Formats: sequence, structure tokens, C-alpha cells
Amino acid sequence: MSENNHQHHGHDHAHVHEHRDIRPLRIAMILTGTVFVAQIVGGFISGSLALLSDAGHVFVDLASLVIAFAGLRVAARAREKNDIRFTFGMRRIEILAALTNGFLLLGICIYIILEAIRRFAVPEHVHADSMLVVAVVGFVANGISAMYLHRSEHITTRSAYLHVITDLLSSAGVIIAAIILSVTDWQWIDPLISLLIAAVIIRGAVRVIKSASVILMESAPEHISPDDVRAALLKDAGVINVHDVHVWQLGSKDYTATVHVVSEHSSDDVVQAVQTVMKEKFDITHTTVQVESPGFDHACGNCEEDAS
Repeated sequence: MSENNHQHHGHDHAHVHEHRDIRPLRIAMILTGTVFVAQIVGGFISGSLALLSDAGHVFVDLASLVIAFAGLRVAARAREKNDIRFTFGMRRIEILAALTNGFLLLGICIYIILEAIRRFAVPEHVHADSMLVVAVVGFVANGISAMYLHRSEHITTRSAYLHVITDLLSSAGVIIAAIILSVTDWQWIDPLISLLIAAVIIRGAVRVIKSASVILMESAPEHISPDDVRAALLKDAGVINVHDVHVWQLGSKDYTATVHVVSEHSSDDVVQAVQTVMKEKFDITHTTVQVESPGFDHACGNCEEDAS
């Protein structure tokens, strides 16, 4: 391969301490599973739709915790066995899980909304005392889970932490509904809280589905424009031209790029300059750089359009 046409790779990967997150995830799974069972049983005993709505939310969050736990274990095992099939690791597991959870959440919300509408038309008596007890248990358990997950380092575990915080807020809403019911006997407050919980869940689900879909389509991250990358490299990397710029996400915060640059300087110096710009300006730590001389006849699909 000629000196002017090299492909170099930046492998400045951040080391994540996945083993530190395994124990907090185990604790959170046990606590969240306990909350789920308690809310299902308590929801049927008390007749509270708000509790059952929150249980649906907790179930999906429990699935998120299990998938996060499994993802860390599978990724660790793949590294130990040095499985060459997964050249980028197992980063897409969390994205696929997020997409699945998003659609599950939407399905649960449709049930909640239909049942709430039915209860507005035909009110059902709710036992506020048992509803309150279960809601308080859920609130305390979610609070403990949040405490354990608060200092988690892996992106998957951080996502699970945000789920637990949402559960914490939902439990607070159910507690408020139970207190109002015990004082006023307003039966419509239960389906109303259910609709509010459903609205929060739908908002989060749509955001998750949108984000996961963008990543799976290998689009450029919203905050990184290929045009900005091209302009930054032309300005700061000492190159004549930049073309065939591709930026995509492997995981939630894991960015990768490939770029062709034209330069008259030493290939190694140019690669170092390009990787420095990509890391410092765009937080991209894995960049593949192809360096070409001004007279190099490249054939890379749509390069000609980008070279202008």
C-alpha cells in the first residue's frame, strides 16, 4: 500500500467498569421485582387502576434492568472468549432492548387509557388503605434501588437508574391519589392518576423509540453534523479536502466515524491531527481515517459529490 493511501484507526476506547454495576443491578432487580408483585396483588385487592398502571410501568422497567444485567454479562463473556464475530462488541443490545421496551410501554398505555375511560363512565370502588400501603412499599423500594444505582458508571445502568426514578415519581402519584381517596372518597381520582401516569409513560416511550430507531438506522447523532465535522477538519487538521464523512452511533453515547482526507503531508501526522480534532471537538474516540494524495483517483461511491 502506498504511503499516501493508508487507513488508520483510532482505538482510544473509554474503559467502563461494568463489574461495579453488576451488584447494584442485582439489588435493583430484586427490589423492582418485589414492587411489581406487590403492586399486582395490591392492585387487584384494592381495585386500584393507578396501582395496576404503575405495575405495568414497573414490569417494563424490571425488563430493562434484567436486559441491562444480561447485556453486561454477555458483553463480558464475549470479551473473555474474544468472539471475533462481534467486532464492535455488544453495544447494540441496549438499543434493541430499548426499542422493544418502548413498544411494550405503548401497548400497556393503550390498555390503561381504555380502562381509565371505562372507569370514568362506570366508577369502581377503590380500597384506599390497601392502595396506600402498597404504594408506600413501592416508593421505599424504588428509593433504595435509586440509591444503589445512583453512582453507576455504564450507560445501560444509568438508563436503568432513570427508569427507577420514574417509578419513584409514579409511586408518589399513587400515594397522593390514595390519600385523596381516603379523605374525600372521590373515585374518579384513581383513573385520573392512571391517565397522568400513562401520559408520562407515553412521552418516555416515544422518546426511546425515536432515539433507538435513529441509532439503528445509523444516522449521524443529532448534535454532530457531518458538515461541521468537514469544516472543523479543513480548519484545524491541515488537510486540503475532506470527503466521504460518515458518523454513526453504536450505543447511546458511543460514536464512530470514517473519513477520507486529502493532504500533501505525512500520513501519520495527518491521521494524528484528524483524530485529535474528532476527539476534542466531537467526542468521537474511534475514527477511521483514509489519507489520499491530491492526485489520488478515489472510487468511493458518492465521494465526488462530497469533494466539492
